[in-house]
Amino acid sequence: MMDLIWAARNGDRSTVEACISQGVAINALNAEGFTALMAAAETGCDEIVQRLLENGADPNLTDEDGWTPLMSAAASGNGAIASMLLDHGADVNAQTRFGLTALMTAAASGSMEIVQELLNRGADLDARDDNSWTALVWAAEEGQTEIVQFLKQVRAEGRANGGC
Repeated sequence: MMDLIWAARNGDRSTVEACISQGVAINALNAEGFTALMAAAETGCDEIVQRLLENGADPNLTDEDGWTPLMSAAASGNGAIASMLLDHGADVNAQTRFGLTALMTAAASGSMEIVQELLNRGADLDARDDNSWTALVWAAEEGQTEIVQFLKQVRAEGRANGGC
């Protein structure tokens, strides 16, 4: 288990493949509550994320705070990994115990590509964290002016089309 997580975190494809072929538990947690998929998503190892997902890694497992692999991909701006996770059933609206969502982390980090994809896949624009901050507030707080303007436009268009 530890070797798989270490290998996933460090981009060691041959060790990941060896662990998979040996039947290592793909969703096992380490002492910090991380899975191999979480580690690979956090460090941006696209090929390893794909292999883990193909072999049954659960994209909705969380650490003790509720942080998901999708949130890691969104925070780091890795659109390819975010798409893979969503294609394999990642919950677009999962929230941490503090109320953070992948949309909030993408907005705060300035990843327009991921913000757009998350919204296209049903992300809740009005979700609020424990401080009542939305993705729009997170983007504004982090100085992501392009995303702020985009989210305002999305909100306005939603209301113009009968949305709330």
